Order: sequence, then structure tokens, then C-alpha cells
Amino acid sequence: MAPVQIGADGQLVPAGGPTTAPQPPPPGAPATRLSLLIEFLLQRTYHEIILLAELLPRKTDMERKIEIVQFASRTRQLFVRLLALVKWASNAGKVEKCAMISSFLDQQAFLFVDTADRLASLARDALVHARLPSFAIPFAIDVLTTGSYPRLPTCIRDKIIPPDPITKVEKQTTLTQLNQILRHRLVTTDLPPQLANLTVANGRVKFRVEGEFEATLTVMGDDPDIPWRLLKLEILVEDKETGDGKTLVHGLQVNYIHELVQSRLFADDKPLQDMYNCLHSFCLSLQLEVLHSQTLMLIRERWGDLVQVERYVPAKYLILSVWNQQILGRKTGTASVHKVHIKIDESDGSKPLQISHEPPLPACDSKLMERAMKIDHLSVEKLLIDSVHARSHQKLQELKAILKGNNPSDNSFIETALPTLIIPILEPCGRSECLHIFVDLHSGMFQPMLYGLDQTMLDDIEKAINDDMKRILTWLQQLKFWLGEQRCRQSVKHLPTLCSDTLHLSNAASHPAGSLSKHKLFIKMTRLPQYYIVVEMFDVSGCPTELQYKYYFLSVSPEESGEDGLPCALLLQQFKPNLEELAQDLSASRGLRPGTKRKLSGETGALEPKKPKRSGEMCAFNKELAHLVAMCDTNMPLIGLRCELTNMEIPHQGVQVEGDGCSHAIRVLKVPPSKGVCEETRKALDRSLLDCTFRLQGRNNRTWVAELVFSNCPLTSTSIKEQTSTRHVYLTYENPLSEPVGGRKVVEMFLNDWNSISQLYECVLDFSRCLSEMPSYLSLFSEIRLYNYRKLVLCYGNTKGSSVTIQWNSSTHRFHLSLGTVGPNSGCSNCHNIILHQLQEMFNKTPNVVQLLQVLFDTQGPLNAINKLPTVPMLGLTQRTNTAYQCFSILPQSPTHIRLAFRNMYCIDIYCRSRGVVAIRDGAYSLFDNTKIVEGFYPAPGLKTFLNMFVDSNQDARRRSVNEDDNPPSPGVDMDSLMGHIQPQQPIKGQGGGVYPPLMSPPNAYHSNVTPSPSMIPTQSPGTIHAANSPSGALRAPSPFGPTPSPSSLGVSMGQTSNFASPHGALDPSSPYAMVSPSQRVGNWPGSPQVSGPSPGTRIPGMSPGNPSLHSPIPDPHSPRAATSSQAMPSSMPPPRKLPQRSWAASIPTILTHSALHMLLLPSPTPCQVPGLAAGSYLCSPLERFLGSVIMRRHLQRIIQLEPALNIVNSNEPGVIMFKTEVLKCRVALNPKSYQALQLKVTPENAGPWSQEELQILEKFFETRVAGPPFKYNTLNAFTKLLGAPINILRDCVRIMKLELFPDQGSQLKWNVQFCLTIPPSAPPIAPPGTIAVVLKSKMLFFLQLTQRVPVPQESISIIVPIVYDMATGVTQQADIPRQQSSSGAAALMVSTILRRFNEHHPARAGECTIFGAVHELMANLTLTPTGRP
Repeated sequence: MAPVQIGADGQLVPAGGPTTAPQPPPPGAPATRLSLLIEFLLQRTYHEIILLAELLPRKTDMERKIEIVQFASRTRQLFVRLLALVKWASNAGKVEKCAMISSFLDQQAFLFVDTADRLASLARDALVHARLPSFAIPFAIDVLTTGSYPRLPTCIRDKIIPPDPITKVEKQTTLTQLNQILRHRLVTTDLPPQLANLTVANGRVKFRVEGEFEATLTVMGDDPDIPWRLLKLEILVEDKETGDGKTLVHGLQVNYIHELVQSRLFADDKPLQDMYNCLHSFCLSLQLEVLHSQTLMLIRERWGDLVQVERYVPAKYLILSVWNQQILGRKTGTASVHKVHIKIDESDGSKPLQISHEPPLPACDSKLMERAMKIDHLSVEKLLIDSVHARSHQKLQELKAILKGNNPSDNSFIETALPTLIIPILEPCGRSECLHIFVDLHSGMFQPMLYGLDQTMLDDIEKAINDDMKRILTWLQQLKFWLGEQRCRQSVKHLPTLCSDTLHLSNAASHPAGSLSKHKLFIKMTRLPQYYIVVEMFDVSGCPTELQYKYYFLSVSPEESGEDGLPCALLLQQFKPNLEELAQDLSASRGLRPGTKRKLSGETGALEPKKPKRSGEMCAFNKELAHLVAMCDTNMPLIGLRCELTNMEIPHQGVQVEGDGCSHAIRVLKVPPSKGVCEETRKALDRSLLDCTFRLQGRNNRTWVAELVFSNCPLTSTSIKEQTSTRHVYLTYENPLSEPVGGRKVVEMFLNDWNSISQLYECVLDFSRCLSEMPSYLSLFSEIRLYNYRKLVLCYGNTKGSSVTIQWNSSTHRFHLSLGTVGPNSGCSNCHNIILHQLQEMFNKTPNVVQLLQVLFDTQGPLNAINKLPTVPMLGLTQRTNTAYQCFSILPQSPTHIRLAFRNMYCIDIYCRSRGVVAIRDGAYSLFDNTKIVEGFYPAPGLKTFLNMFVDSNQDARRRSVNEDDNPPSPGVDMDSLMGHIQPQQPIKGQGGGVYPPLMSPPNAYHSNVTPSPSMIPTQSPGTIHAANSPSGALRAPSPFGPTPSPSSLGVSMGQTSNFASPHGALDPSSPYAMVSPSQRVGNWPGSPQVSGPSPGTRIPGMSPGNPSLHSPIPDPHSPRAATSSQAMPSSMPPPRKLPQRSWAASIPTILTHSALHMLLLPSPTPCQVPGLAAGSYLCSPLERFLGSVIMRRHLQRIIQLEPALNIVNSNEPGVIMFKTEVLKCRVALNPKSYQALQLKVTPENAGPWSQEELQILEKFFETRVAGPPFKYNTLNAFTKLLGAPINILRDCVRIMKLELFPDQGSQLKWNVQFCLTIPPSAPPIAPPGTIAVVLKSKMLFFLQLTQRVPVPQESISIIVPIVYDMATGVTQQADIPRQQSSSGAAALMVSTILRRFNEHHPARAGECTIFGAVHELMANLTLTPTGRP
């Protein structure tokens, strides 16, 4: 079989290409391409639509409707068939391929048969008598050897092959001879002078007449009788405006003229003369026609009636009229009409178009006359403009003659480029200040122009000089005063002024200001609204172009709200005429009163203005006036400030000149003392103040700068700029717009700033005195970063990365503190921002910097830990899933008292203590009575035990008494009634040492002056901390760890006390916290804060108030139990005896170090938990885990009461919840080792099928997945519902929990499972997310999350499967929940299929649950493609 290939049309063709042999048609009907068929259908439809569009308008409405319906029906049937054909063709690929193969085989068989038939016919018929001719050997040799065929017959060669052309040399010789013949012919012929512009070249002569025509001629031989032959004719008359760039003569017309001229060349005796006359006459007529058409277009588009065609005779003349005053409506009656005549000279036809004017043009300018008499440019507009240009020049000359007659020294001149008369108004005069009088070229009317002049006045001037040119003299006098006023306005435009022609005064009739001339200008000082500069202008006799100025200083009173409400003129003082000399005289007298000329002019020197680059333009600047305004604007604010200082009895030196006379200043001799500052501080501040100077700054003269120079600064900062012996302080004041510059407002602002400096200086002085006695740890903790007398910046911390700025706020009359971070910590937040308000209140009560640093030192560590607590609100924590609850709410009560509210239920009070410790108590208990609960909070059971787990290793004795703290005996004596009898006790000495300095009582003002938060309850002083709260029963007083008043505020003086709560020994003398030990009995009652009589420890052994196991990690040598605690008890002592629990035990503060507090508040993994069993990635702090566990225990009690399947079991163990179901007995309690997790202990109610492993799985699942973070109510509720389920269902659920807790055990499974106790957000929309996901009725509904096991780099696929178990039939299937149309629908369909197949192959037996089997089948066989992602 021969090779084949696929052709361009998709058909199989032989490999050698298509053959010429006839091909048989394919079987059946002939094939047609589908594209061709569609094209035919479209063309037919389009053709029918065209026919309908042409024929339907001629028919009636009914016939049109019938035709349209028939066309639509016919076309629809046609395209329906086409659609069926297309659908069949798309599915007929195999049939077509088979048909093609069959057709190809039939065609090939036909070719074989046809070839055999042809060969047989050829052998039998044609080749029988065939003979070959003799070979043409000679011709072949010629072709092969020479490459040519020279034996062609001559008859053929002569008829076909053309003769050889002549050579270039022959051409050049012929043309040269022809040029000679043409030159001889021209010399011997009578040639017109207009054809002198000729060129002979290439056997042709070219005659060119510019603007008319160009003719190319030649001769056909050297015989003189041979006529000229016109080869080419080109008309050069053109009009680019009217002809749109096209030729003006049509080609047919040119051909006609060509033939006409050629006939003249044949018949005339003077052929060239006749040719010129003929073409010249035609071109002149054409030019005249072009000018006429241009005139009509000019009238139509631009000039209108300003130009008219008087008369036009083609090929003869054109008359135009311009400046027709009657048409313009300017005058009535007879008026002159200016005409322009354009004609062809009839006497001499060889001349160009002739121009004449009526009336004749004046002989003013030869160039203007020459341009107006020529039309060679063939532009009527240019001709008219040249004409009116010459006439405009004549009119301006007449006007200039009038000005010259009035002023012989007139300097006006005429510009000829645009007819303009430039008249200087006020000498010296710049070009922009001159009056320009133009002549309108269209109308011939005068048009004045002056920059800045009102258009109405220009119209009046135009009307006046057009009516009578002599009226211009009157207008020039008025413009002179107007220009003088404008120069004054422009000279002070850059200065803060307002100019006006009039000023309404209430006393204008009686005051000299009302008798000034009418040409005057009032210049108001905007910064000094009560002052004016008045400029008066006069004529100069004999000089019509000059003015004389007089300047006055005017002061007015403020506008009164009287009858007229007008200001009253007070002072009008004329400035002396020698202003330029006075401006340079800096030593002029300043002894005159404010407002006089010498005072104002002598206080500043006006700088000479820079010379302008354009000569003559600077004449518009009035230097004297600008100097006066600038001088008043600069000096009057200083004078006003001087007056205010004098009125406020502040001694000063007056206005002083500084430097080279360029600046002024007022030096204050003594600043008034500030109120609220002690005398010692005032004297010290006055001694340190070396200079106080006021200056004006900036261009607007509204900014005052007060420079203060101080010496002997009490503090040395680390700033490089503050290492000099003197300090410069710059105070800047912006003068309000509503106040006069230099008024009382500036002085008041300065005094407020001086008060701020004084208040801060008093605080700094106290701080400088305490620096030498300040403890070393505070010196290392802080440094003085900046003190510029306005603010004090202290940096503190281990890296000095935090800063506090102290400054006095004059508006609130309080100290203002601002916190920040510097250095590497600049992007972080200052931890003390939480207590910023409390710190500010404390510092305003007692402005002691050392005390502030002590508080910052004591609170920085705790606040760093507190800032790590989560404060973001969370959803789904309670039954109301849509309500958000804040995890921790930080509520500062005082600088050292922070209250933490956990989910609006539990409250923790943290008291920051000295020497690196904090005291923590349950804030739900009242500070006044431990038996009362604060409204809105609940006590946290077991908090005391939990906190004692974080006491450091030196507090072993404290740990041995955990139960005694949580279960103390009832108190025997109430201390509340004894609080008013507290007396100071004697100080105890000799108990210092340790890493930190010893503790001591602070100054009395520390706690007594702190303003508590509005939510705080005033409580007792910390001076009675442990004596009042000892669990021994001897004393029970309100908790002291709050913003409580000190004993000094109660009228009680407190002395130094021994250390009772500090873990490091004796009291700290620098600490602001007063501690009283109940074990110290100094004196008898009421001189001592202790109850007289025997120690409570003697009545209850081991329960002394001084017992270090209760309050201090270090044994107290004065305690009766000290020896027992430190010597008799071994390190592994047995658990203490259990006493009845007292709910208020946690109200007793627990002392923790800062490191322990960090461990308590920073997020960390759950202790005592297998890492693999940890659920999720929610990492929280131990405190959050403890409180969350307590909340979950509280929730469990409520759930047990509401759940009918659970029955409570009474228990005598504190903190333990016991309940039972039908098959299980459960015990829930906090983990005794960590108190950070709830533990479930499950025991079967009776001997049943439970294995120990299943019970452990249930317990682990409860601890890690139910009762752990984030501690949700609905999660616990769902789990309790599972516990109340029938035993077979519960056991299957436990087996699913096992797969979740230990996913590695199911290695053959493809999915990991997670039991969803609450509805996840990605679940089907059956209920809001966070709702309980376990429903137990006749059927059980629960949710599982399946996660595909994939390699680590890949993203895992997770789906939510809602499962329904029918307890009656034992069928486990997927819940039928409507889903959105997404990829999760495919996954749900596959899950339903697997579960249905499982139910078919594993029918449920009686008493058997199929939940685990169905889930296991799903985890083993479910396979999802990437498109099945939920």
C-alpha cells in the first residue's frame, strides 16, 4: 500500500501530493464541509433579510407580518436542522474515520485498475506506430556549451526581439545640440521682458513668471520655421487659505489653455509674446477672483461688516471699503469711508494688479506706504492690514502732537509693529505703568489699555478720546493720582497691611484727619489694628507727570458699640520729609512717646531693596512708604509688650537694639514669683536665672521667643547638650490672631510657663538633695536622661529602655507624667502604662521623684508579667455562644495594687511589695470583712493552696502548712472595732542585711496622698497587714493590700516596724510600704497595735501570728514556734492535720517573688501531662489554667443539677465533685500536684464490661480535651451528655476517643479522627458554631472531624461529618443536612455512600452499637481527590 499523509483539509492524500488522476466519488451523497454549509446558510439568511428590508416597506401591515412570520419559521427550521447536523457531527468521529479509510481504499483500488487500463491501451494503440525524431545534436551542443540558442530563424528574431537602444553618449550629444538650437532660437526671436526668467536644459526651455505661470517649450528640429512645441504648463496662482491646499485650476482647464497656447504658437508671428499675453491675462483674472473670494470669506468669518465689497467686475477691478463709521454705529450723519481699489491696468496689460487708496495714504512712513501699495503676496487681509496700519500710524501721530503741545517734555513714543502710542503717566514710569493707546485695525477706533485699571474706566477713556482726542489730557491727570495710589498699594502688598481709600471716623468733622485732601490712602496695620499710615498726594506745579507725597501716622480707638459704632481718631502725626536719611540713622533719639515719628523711625533700619533687573521697573516701589510700614510693624509689637510688662509691674530695660541694629529685644530684670512654690525654691530659682529676654521671630512677627539663661543646674543628665555651665531655655509663643501682637496674652503665657518651671524646679531640688542618700539599687535602676527646666526625663530598667517624663501642666495645674520606651525598646510599649493614671495621682499628691522611682522599681517586674496575660475577648465560653467574654481584665487600683478579673467571675488582687516580692490574695473578699463577698465576683476555692505552690525553695515551712492556711480555725477576736486605737510602736533596729536594703516605713505622704481609683473601697493601712489577718484567731482585720490610708491619715503616727512579710529579713528603710509583725509586742495596749495579753500562739499551738509558715518564708526568731519550725521538723515532714475549710483563707495574702510571679502569669505547657495528649495549640499561664479549672468545676456542678441522667453524690472532701450515672461513678477534682487541671476518676457502678484501659481513656480525654483550655461550658456539657448515654453507645464513643488520643495505633487507617463536642465553624449549618454537638434522644447526633494523613510538606484535608445513630434500629448514617453548593458536597456524598454500604454489609444485632464500626470503616476507606476539599 502506498504511503499516505493527512492533507490541509484533514483528508488522507498520497504522500507525493494530490494526483491528477480522476478520483471516484465517495459512497453515498457527495461530501460537503460543515463550515461551508454554515457559511451558505448565513449568506442565504442575510440575503433574505436584505430582501425583506427592501420589499416590506411597500406592502401592507398584514402582508409584512405574514412575510416576517414565514421568514422566521423557515429560518428556524433551517437552523434546527443545522443544529441537529452539528450535534451529530460532533459524535460521528469514528464513523467519519471509517468512511475516510473506506473511501481511501476504494480510491486506491480504482487507481490501480485505471493505471492498468491506461497502460494496456497505450501499448495496444498508441505505441504501435510511434517513432522518435532524429536528435537535435547541434542545438544541444550550443545550449550546453555556450548557454544560448543562436540558431533561431531570422524572421522570428526580427519580429520579436526589439532593436538595441541608443547609448547614453548619443543621448547626451543629442540634448547638447538641442540646447544650442534653443539658445539660438531665443536670441533670434522677439522675447518679452517678463519672460526673462528662463532656463535651458535637457533640450527644453522653461519660462517662469513668479505668481503667474511656468511654461516648458522645445522645438522638434533645427529649422527656424519649425514652431515651438509647448511641453508642460503650470499655473502658479495659489491660495492656501480658500483652496484648502488644492490647485485653483482644474486639469481640464489647464489642458484647454495648453491647447489654446499651442495653437497660438503655431499661427502667430510673435509666438512667445502672444503666449505671455494669453497666460498673463488669465493669471490676473484668476488673482482678482482669488482676492474676491478671500474678501467674502473674511467678511463671513472674521471681519464681518468691518469690511465691505463696494463693487466687483470680474477680470477688471475690485473695490473694498473699511473703517465705515456709520456701519460701526459710532457716529451719525456723514462719515468718511476709506476704500481700497484693486484693478487690472487696461492701458498696459503686462503690469501686475494695481492698488490705489481713497483717500490717499499719508506720507508718514515709506515702508508702510510700500507695503500698502503691493499685492504680490495675494492676500487681501494682509493688504487691508497694511492699509489700516498706515492710517493708524497717522492717527497716533495726531494724538502725540496734542500731548506735545501740552507738555513740551513729553516722552511718549509710537511703536510701529502694532500701532500703539505709549504715554508715561507718572515719571519715572515703568513700561507696565504706561498708558497704551492702540488703534483697532478693524474699526480704526482708539483703544486704551493700562494694567490694573478698571474696565469701566477704560471704556470711559475710550469713548472720550474717540469723540475728542483733546480729552486725553484730563484723563491723564486722573490716572496720575490713581497710579500713585497703586504704587503705594503695591509697595506694601508684601507687608501685613490693608489699604482703603476712605476711613469712616466718628470725629472726622473736628479732627485734622477729616480735612486731608481727596487724594489719600489709609494703610491699616493688620497686626496692629489701631494704627494707620496715611498717604496724601499732591500735584507738582510745572511737572504734569510728577506727584508729591506726605505721610502721616494715625492712631484710632477701638470700635465702640455706640450709636454709629465708628472708631475715633486720636493722633495724627506727619512724618518728616527726610525719611531716607532717617532710615539710615540708627542713633536717632528714642525718647519720644510711642506713635511719634522719631520713635517709630529710629528703632529699626530699613534695608535697601535689591535693584531690579529690568531698568525703569523699580520706580513703582515706594521705598519711603515701605520703610515706614515695616518700621511700625516691627517696633509697635515690642512697644506693646513693653507697655504690658509695665502695666503688670514686671521690671524690664525697655526695647534694646541688638547686633548691628537688625534686631530688637526686651530684657526682663526680674520675673514675678510663682504661687504654690516655697520661698526657698523661689530664691534658688532667682539665683540661677541669669537672663530673660523677649524677641520677635519669623516673618509674620507673631511669634515671640523668650530666652531664659540658667546656671547651677541642680541635676546632671546624660544628655550631651546639657553638659555646659549655663542652660538656655527657649519658650515660644504664637500670638493669637484675635489678640494684638505683644498683648497681655503673651505675658500670661510666659508667666504660666514660668510657673511650670518653678513647680518642676521645686520637685527637682528635692530630688537633687535625695540623690546622695538614694539607695544604690535605685541609682543602678535609673538615670537622668534629660532636664531642660521644662521637663524631667528619667530612664529606668535594667537596660534603661523605659522612660518617664515629668512636667507641669499649666492648664490643669497638675504634674503630668508620660511613659515611653527608648533605645532598642523604642518600638515596644511601656509596662507602666497600665498604672499611668495612678502614678500621676500619686505624684501629684506627693511630688517625690525618689518615691516614684521606688514604685517603678517595685512594679516593673510584676507589670511585665501582667502585660503578658491575654485580654482579647473570646466567643463560645458560656452557653451564650455569641457573647464575648474577656479572658483577663486588668484593673489598676493604685500604683502598687493591680486587680485581675478573670472572665468577670474571679478576682485576683496583686500588691507590689518592696525587695522583689508581691502579695496576692483573692479579690472577691471584701477588704473590710472577710466574711463578705464583693458583688459581682466569686471566691476561687483552693487559690491559697495553688499560690503556695509558687513560693520559692526557702519557704518549705510555708508549704508544710498549706491545709492550715486553706482551713484555718475560726477567728476569735474581731479587730474591726480596734482600728481607731492603733498607736505608734517603737522602731526595731539591727535587722538589716540580705541582697536588698532593709525595709522601712515611707514618708507619711506616700499612701495618705494617693487618690484611689473610683472603683476602689477605702481600706486599712498596710501598717497592720499581718497582725490583722493572722489566721490564729487572735486578730482579724481588713486586708491591707489596697490603696488604703496610712495611719497618719487617721491621726495615728507610725514608726518603724520589724519586717514581717519580707523574705529577706529586716525592714527596708527606703521602702514605701509599712509592715507590722504581730509577733513583736512593744509596749502595752493601746500603745501597740497588738492585743495585750498572752500571744495567740500560746493558746493555739503552732498557730502563732508570727508563724513564718503563714506569712514569711524565713522563720521569725520571736515566734514561739520558731524553734519547732526550723529545728524539730525534718524536710520530709508528714502532711499537716486537716482542719475544716474556711472559704476566706485565700483573702490572706501570699508572698511571691517576681520570678515566681512570672512563672504564674507567663504562658507555659500544662505540667504533669503527656506531651502527645495535649490538645490544640492554646498555650496559657498557670493562673489561667487554675482559674479555668475552677470555672469548669463550677460549671460541672450546675450541669449535674440540670442533667437528668446524672445524680450527685455527697462528698466530704473539699473541692471534690462526685456524681454517678447508671453505669459509672465519677469523681472530679483538681490535680493535687499542680492544681492546674481537672481530673476525672471513673469507677464502674457494678461489675460490667468495662476494662481498665477504657476507663483510663475516658479520664485522659476528660483531662485533655474537655476540662482543658480554653475551658468552654458547652464542651463540658456535651461530655456529660456522653456519660449519660447507654453503655454500648458510651463504649463505642470511648473507642473513638482512643483513636483521637492515640492516632498511631490505627496505622492502617487513612484518616485521623477528632470528637467534636461543640459544633465547629466549618460544620454544616445546623446550629451556630460553639453549640453543643451531642444530642441524645431516640437518636444520637454527634460530629466528627476527619483529617487525612498526608506527608508533612502537604496540606492536610479536613472534613466535618455529622453522624446520626438510631438507637431503635442500630443504623449509623450521616445526618441529612442541606449543604452549600461547594466541594464539601462531594465529600458528604462519598461519606453517605460508605456508611450505607457498611449498614448493608454489617446489619446491627440486638444490643450491639455500630457507631465505632461505621467510623472505623469511614476512616479506612474514605478517599478524597483534591477537588473534594471542604
